[in-house]
Amino acid sequence: MNTYLPAVATVALLYGALGLSLNLQVGRTGVINFGHVAFFGVGAYATALLSLHGVSLALSIPAAGVLGGLAALPLGWIAARLTSHYLAIVTIAFAETLRVLLQNLEATGGPSGLVGVPRPFGQLDPDVFAAAWLALAAGLLAGTWLLVRVVTRGLLGMGLSAIKEDEPAAAMLGRSVAAYKTTVLVWGSVLAAVAGAFYAHWVGFVTAEQFDPRVTFYIWAGIIIGGARHAGACLGAAGIAAVFEFTRFVRDFGFTAFSDTQLASLRWIAIGVILIVMMRLRPEGLLPPRSSRHLKAGPPDEPDAAAEKPAAPAVKEASTSDA
Repeated sequence: MNTYLPAVATVALLYGALGLSLNLQVGRTGVINFGHVAFFGVGAYATALLSLHGVSLALSIPAAGVLGGLAALPLGWIAARLTSHYLAIVTIAFAETLRVLLQNLEATGGPSGLVGVPRPFGQLDPDVFAAAWLALAAGLLAGTWLLVRVVTRGLLGMGLSAIKEDEPAAAMLGRSVAAYKTTVLVWGSVLAAVAGAFYAHWVGFVTAEQFDPRVTFYIWAGIIIGGARHAGACLGAAGIAAVFEFTRFVRDFGFTAFSDTQLASLRWIAIGVILIVMMRLRPEGLLPPRSSRHLKAGPPDEPDAAAEKPAAPAVKEASTSDA
């Protein structure tokens, strides 16, 4: 029990960082990415392969981020030429294709994956290990938050917001939509890959089944529930992960009314009900963007009566001349 709660918190923080990386694309730019888990997996496999071949973690984790960004470049090229609905389909196909490749390539261990991934602090006492990884995950979340803030500030942030609000208008104003979308996809994928690298070193093994489409659903559900602000996306994704981790081992604490299979189904039902309620009562999420919070719905302004009254036509009086 001493290590259980820190372990749940570590998973929540890692998923919070993953939620921030997806929100950079969705919440700030409106890029619909249903294959974000692919880059989480790229980072995990990249650092696992490098570290198993003797590369230090100080090099393997940044290299995983770089590889995640490179993997996003073709997707960015496609994103600039597709509307949101078609892009959503392409991202799902991209993620599933990559997952199947990783699951069947000999270099990635096939279905068995990669085991024996180095675990920092693994030789320490379990309580110390759990506390150290909790601190590492908190540092990752803070670093991800800072980088997302930097990316979304200044002219780049204004361009991203303009594309989200009205892409054709942004293009007419001279914004390079292709460049902006590619930039945000690459940065979001870099951050997701780094989070995946941390995850691989925390659990100590990597398999393709860890990166199935459900992970992307978790993060999307977190953003919908939490809201499109950075804090909302982080809080929502972390909350979803914490709920799943808590309920996974609830039977070990005496709750035996349901089997493991039934509990798995109940988790999905609970998440679905929460999503329906949120979309019905608070579709902008718990922490909506500041702009949506400041917009107040109300009746249209009464037109000015003076403005409605047509102006009297100017009548030019004709002067009569005496004969």
